[in-house]
Amino acid sequence: MKQLDPGWRPKLVALDLDGTVVNYGPAGTQPSLAVAAAVGRVIDAGVPVVVATGRAVRDAVETAVALGIHGVELVCTNGAVVYDAEVDEITHRVTVDVAPAAAALAARIPDAVFAAERDPDGFLTTDGFHREFTLGRQEVVDLATLVSEPVVRLVCVRPGWDVAQMAVIAQEVLDPAQYSWDLGFSAWLDVQAAGVSKATGTAMVCADLGVDAADVLAIGDGTNDIELFKWAGWAVAMGQARSVVQDAADEVTDPVELDGCATALSRWFP
Repeated sequence: MKQLDPGWRPKLVALDLDGTVVNYGPAGTQPSLAVAAAVGRVIDAGVPVVVATGRAVRDAVETAVALGIHGVELVCTNGAVVYDAEVDEITHRVTVDVAPAAAALAARIPDAVFAAERDPDGFLTTDGFHREFTLGRQEVVDLATLVSEPVVRLVCVRPGWDVAQMAVIAQEVLDPAQYSWDLGFSAWLDVQAAGVSKATGTAMVCADLGVDAADVLAIGDGTNDIELFKWAGWAVAMGQARSVVQDAADEVTDPVELDGCATALSRWFP
């Protein structure tokens, strides 16, 4: 495990949203007063705070605003989209042809439902797909239309399945040379271009701001934070995170319901 230089202080903070600054679920848009205050201290110190989330742009902006983040890019869609909220503009995006992935998944899971994210305004979905977040436009189409052009993310859900069941199929049918993928706390499978992660998206923001990876503090709780943890100078896992996430971090803070994000930030920004 890395040893932290006593004089180290982050020059950029990358924060996951769900399970880190807000609790899980569709209602999780407003951070606690303690977390908002801690993020405010970071911003007041002149250190950029970047959201690094699996949420789509329109699902992330409200929480970013509630945190007091202005004029700094948001890393969304697990790193496939970087968005500048100040000018309402996508600054970076990585798309991929998801037709082969959708065909392979549909063949193995005939009753799966799908969505394709066409940033920043919404999703195309097949009939029966229920979004975990409901901001932005949603249009129901057939699967052929949904995969007819490259997108930043394909989502596959099989109602009633758990994470382990979906992971088995994803490992079997998704070529890592073509796709990266992740599963959250539900059996919601995100499929993106190979190599895309929160780390690659945050690296784009750091390049824009002139910040080195070694100077980045990352805080998160999901498996989609693991690549970010490996890349950042110092990584903090939330207390309720799975063991595989905690093992990838440099330290573990309190769980989200005890404002662990605020506790971690207070180490450098009291």
